[in-house]
Amino acid sequence: MKLKAILAALALGIAAANAGATVLTFDGLIESMYGDGFPLAANMHYEGTNLVYEEAGYRVTLNAPGAAAGQAHVGDGTFDPQTYNWHDGFENGANTFVTLTRAGGGSFDLRSFDYYTDGSALSTDGTLQAFLAGGGTWTTALNGITELRFTSSAHNAIANVDVAAAGTVPLPGTLPLLMGGVAAFGLARRRRG
Repeated sequence: MKLKAILAALALGIAAANAGATVLTFDGLIESMYGDGFPLAANMHYEGTNLVYEEAGYRVTLNAPGAAAGQAHVGDGTFDPQTYNWHDGFENGANTFVTLTRAGGGSFDLRSFDYYTDGSALSTDGTLQAFLAGGGTWTTALNGITELRFTSSAHNAIANVDVAAAGTVPLPGTLPLLMGGVAAFGLARRRRG
């Protein structure tokens, strides 16, 4: 009976450690353009001049203070589908930038994301973290942030944004092997008993 209690506690601990972890894949973004007269995806809407996209409890907002209401747009067919991509302030008005926040507010941990940009400043909660250019994967973990911000350049795209509620511990790759070993031990012991 003790082994069952240990296994149950282990399973609950693993589930709690991974609660809130998600990857924003933008799988629903398959059209060449959203906004500025083109239909919005089901999880998109305007808030004034800003175009908001929501996925898995997170908001990606194209902040377009220089655009007319309903004119800000993402897509344009410049990049592959299933990415969140946008153009500079020329098309969306002056001083355009994109933010990532939790829906309803609160802090989160950023684990990684894929990007392509001609040149974008990356900041968190008002603190400059890096200047990105070209394409790649950002893998520097940023914990307990409330806003991730990208300035706009001529071409910008993000995909596979790995985020979690603040304080969530990622599951180590060896833990499933350990669990399998514990389960096998439990089954072997049960058969002998």
